[in-house]
Amino acid sequence: MKKVVYPDDWSTANNAELAMRVEEGLPVLDLVEFGRKVGFTIDELAKLVHIPPRTYARRVASKARLNVPEGERAVRIMRLYDRAKQTLGTHESTRAWLNRKLRVLGGRTPLDFAKTEPGAREVEAVLERFEDGVFS
Repeated sequence: MKKVVYPDDWSTANNAELAMRVEEGLPVLDLVEFGRKVGFTIDELAKLVHIPPRTYARRVASKARLNVPEGERAVRIMRLYDRAKQTLGTHESTRAWLNRKLRVLGGRTPLDFAKTEPGAREVEAVLERFEDGVFS
């Protein structure tokens, strides 16, 4: 099996390359490595990608690939996490912010709001406003 290569920064990874990887079936080990690096538990990763924990565990054990919708969700979360970390600096502050209910997101957490692509774009817009000193 091809060696898993974790990008240094998913938020700036080449879109064309990511699209091909997702279409081919993103290796679940990419998600596992990301989780290890940033501190997400197996259950958290499974929930974020909308895979039942037992199914996720079986896929990890067999070094399977994610289907296209799962791969898209995984890449979305990895990119958003890395984008937030660029702004917030540490894994601890990034995880805390992603799990904090924000008034600007209707009282939802950024991770919850990012369940869809438009939601993830809105979370990125909140981060941009934060960087610009607009505390909405």
